[in-house]
Amino acid sequence: MPPYTESPESAKNRKEQVKLLRPRIINGRKTFVKFLPQDDLEAIHPVYLSDPTNFKPRRHLRGDTLDWGIVELDNSVELSMAEAIQRRLLRDNAMIKCMYHRELQPQAQFIQALMEKKRERIAAARAQDPERQTRDFILTIRLRASDRASTADCLMWRRIKVAGATKISVFQDKILAPALGWTRNYHGYLFIDDSDGAQYGAPGASHIDLMWLKDNGHTYLDDDGFTLADILPNPNTDKPGFHYIYDLGDHWFHDIYIESILPASESDGKVALLAGGGACPREDGQGAYNWKKYLQSLDSPTDTFSSRHAEIAQSMNYLNDPDILRLGLRWRFDPTFFSLPAAQKRIADALASPASVPSGPKKGAIGNPFAAGRGFGGDSVPKGTHRTVSFPDASSFNPFSRDSPLKGFFQQTEVVRDRRDKRADALCASCGKPISDPRMCAACLKVYYCGRECQAAHWKKEHKRLCAGRQAKVKQCNPAHFLESS
Repeated sequence: MPPYTESPESAKNRKEQVKLLRPRIINGRKTFVKFLPQDDLEAIHPVYLSDPTNFKPRRHLRGDTLDWGIVELDNSVELSMAEAIQRRLLRDNAMIKCMYHRELQPQAQFIQALMEKKRERIAAARAQDPERQTRDFILTIRLRASDRASTADCLMWRRIKVAGATKISVFQDKILAPALGWTRNYHGYLFIDDSDGAQYGAPGASHIDLMWLKDNGHTYLDDDGFTLADILPNPNTDKPGFHYIYDLGDHWFHDIYIESILPASESDGKVALLAGGGACPREDGQGAYNWKKYLQSLDSPTDTFSSRHAEIAQSMNYLNDPDILRLGLRWRFDPTFFSLPAAQKRIADALASPASVPSGPKKGAIGNPFAAGRGFGGDSVPKGTHRTVSFPDASSFNPFSRDSPLKGFFQQTEVVRDRRDKRADALCASCGKPISDPRMCAACLKVYYCGRECQAAHWKKEHKRLCAGRQAKVKQCNPAHFLESS
């Protein structure tokens, strides 16, 4: 659930509203959701007047089950475009007229009941089949090019082998986003179960695009409490079992196909990017529909000095691309290009780095990002983290045009971890295997390994150069030495 800091006035208002909330009698039955007296229910979708214990999720006309299975504003199913706009205005006006506290909104009350049912089902399934956590999953992820899922037409695809015991949050941050080519901790995301529309997202996230969460199911289960084995269905290569939405503003919609689940005897838990195709769109590319139009204009006669290619090269997820740094102005974007070694390196770099901090995502700042009251939380970062600021140069990402007076004042800021990842979230920095008994580098105390073999290989390949404590503790960091995590 996205965070918020409740002020004393807000807490007082919440307590007063709790006293006023009452169920309504509809068709002779008492509603599960409780409403404020001044709410005339004109903007309340009929589903929220029903009982969540008897709720059955509905599919949108295009075939997906989204938003907890609640079809509110799907124009193709219930409303014409004019009616949809009218209902949205009615809802927004009702919110102004009847200001529910964030935790007491009718939609939140109803969905909280659905969330509790989902937790119970997952717990029961895990107890019934605990071996599922020890098995590896082979997944194919496809970025949709249209409104419907397709195994033949997509903007890009990746095939990944990953351990079922991997936390959803860690999978997104250190494996999925790097494999696809998206920027870590820049935009919000949702994982959606196609069977019932249940949603999972980053706890405490404050990505700016989460302002659109009210149009994407209102809320979600915290994904750090579940593993892939908990949520992924049985294999089906013809129909996606899960969906992944990246950037709730641009709404990049990915389908996740479960290709196979390996037997426990054949599962080693190691992450492997097996294959892929298609280049990742640039960040802030405004979604699949606009991106396809953008690609059509890449080499048009009006594209003076290949400005489209330059825009992609300067986007957040292409800024440090080795080919761009090598070729400079000669670089051209190819939407069909995919480099398996480059994607594998992005995953390896992510595995060897600290987990992202969703409450302090990458954001732009004009002026001093540490100043109080700027909305960046410079004076209230979580314990064990600090705020970084990248000052712009000629090659830095910058949303302002070359002639803009604000261009020189723009900076990128992000909150990063000072400490190692939580023990429960530990992945081997070398192979990506989830570790129940993690061991860590004895010098920097920041990376975990599943065994001496992985530590020795990673030390020779990369960590010897990067280890923060190597200068002071080079002897302790020998692969023959381990420290148990505490």
